[in-house]
Formats: sequence, structure tokens, C-alpha cells
Amino acid sequence: MFIKTLIITKSYTGVENIWFEYCCEIITSKKSGYLHLTSGGESKVMKHRYSAWIMASVLGLAAFSSQAEVDLKDFAFNVDGAFSAAAVPAGVDVSGFDMVTGLGIVTATITGTGDHFFGAWFDHEIDQAINTHFNETGWATGAPVAGQSWEIDEPGFGSPTNGSAGLPYTGDIYWNIENSYSPSNPGDVFLDNQVFYDWNDDQTFTPPDDVSMAMAMGWDFTLAVGEQAFIELVLMTDAPPVGGFYLTQADDTSPDQIFFSGSLTRSSIPAPEPSVLLFFGAGLLGLGSIRRRKHTA
Repeated sequence: MFIKTLIITKSYTGVENIWFEYCCEIITSKKSGYLHLTSGGESKVMKHRYSAWIMASVLGLAAFSSQAEVDLKDFAFNVDGAFSAAAVPAGVDVSGFDMVTGLGIVTATITGTGDHFFGAWFDHEIDQAINTHFNETGWATGAPVAGQSWEIDEPGFGSPTNGSAGLPYTGDIYWNIENSYSPSNPGDVFLDNQVFYDWNDDQTFTPPDDVSMAMAMGWDFTLAVGEQAFIELVLMTDAPPVGGFYLTQADDTSPDQIFFSGSLTRSSIPAPEPSVLLFFGAGLLGLGSIRRRKHTA
């Protein structure tokens, strides 16, 4: 004889009070050792050696339900007006960044006396395979520091919904990040510090829709002689940053959100080690000695 047992576990998504039920059905033999469980108000009997597996399955299903699938569809960088589409420019380190999920840490070191600009653009999708990419939104939290610019917008493919002016809405975020500090626009930063605003048609848009986030770090900054800038971008789903300015991207039917923050730190360029200077000086002395011998000959 076999006993068929149905276990139901519920997982709360945290969005719009949606509960999902997951069921697992366990069939065990009635010939030896049993574990007594209760499901749906009805007493069930199970083999004891399956209990650990059952509980692990239940907990695993609950954990799985709270994990959204996050994908990085596209990205770009702008360093001093040099635009890199879906490519990592020199001086930018993505060793701590997952290029599949688009989560992790990106760093960059900028040197050179004078004015600079650093911008990064990321286009993420949350649970796209389940609910498409037209159900996302975003917002900014906190206040950006002086010179810092940002934008959240539809990535430029066009929305099936009209904007506030009654016109088809197409986000300008990609154009804005691409053309900031370009040779034809030196010193100009076009990121508009707004959520879903199209400058071309002067209209806003009420999400949800397809969302991408751009944030300029370093902001249009100036380095003095002997100075360098270290930029760090952090993209994560674990928890929002504590304090400071950050952007959030959310899917209205998924539990996870993407948090995008960053910082810029200035420092003095380290002086060369004494051993390097001695080696360089010895080389110059040797070169001078050779020249003197040739001149004497």
C-alpha cells in the first residue's frame, strides 16, 4: 500500500501582496517507519527517512520563489567623451562584475590634469522570460552630489504607450550618455536627472515600461596636477545602500529590485618608489658615461 502526501508551501513576493503556492507530492511505502505530518488540516503519514528531503524541498521551493532572474541586456561607458558601446574601455575594471546578470562592482581610475567625464549605462531586465520587459519602473533616492548626473528612462526602442504630450514615447537616455562630452559637445553632459523624460518631444511618461538606468560618476570633474580619481559603481539586489544617492529599478510582479550607487574619490598619484628612481638615475649615468667615452675616442 502507498500513501500519497501533498505538501503545500506558500511564498510571499512582497509586491502587491501576491502569494504563490508550491505543491510537492510525496509517495512513500507503508511498510516501515513513519513520520506523522499535517497538511491542509488532514493528518498524513510519511516514512521518517524522507523527512529531511521533504523539508529541504519545501524550503528550497520557498527560497526559489523569492529569487528573480536578472539579466544584463546591454551596457555602455563614456570616458571623457569616448563612447564604448557594449565594450569595456581601458582603465575600467569589471573583474568584480558579472557580465551576465549585470550585478557587482565596476571601478575606474582617471588621471590627467584638467576636466573629465565618466558615465556608465546599464540596461537590465527582471524576470523577462516570465512577464516581458514592459512592466518595470525606477526611481531615485537621496540627493546627488555636486556635478553628479543621472537618468532613468526607456532605452530608446520606443514604448507602445504614448507620453504626456499624447505622442509616441521614445526614451533619450542612450543618446544622452553617448553624446555627453563628445567632440561636438565638449564639456556638455546631457543626462537629465529625471525619470522617464523625453527632451525631444518635451514629454514625460508614466511607467511601467522597459527601463534602463544611467548614472554619471565623477560627474564632470576637474583634476589638479598630480591628482587622480577613483570611481566605484555598485549594482546589487541584496539590499538598498545605507544613505547616499542611488537608483532603483523594479519589476511590478517580481520580488527583487536592482540598486545602483556609486562614488568618486580623489587622491594624489603615488610617487615612484625610491628603488625605481635609483634604477632610472643609474641608467642615465650609464648613458652619460657611454657618450663621454665616444666623445673622447
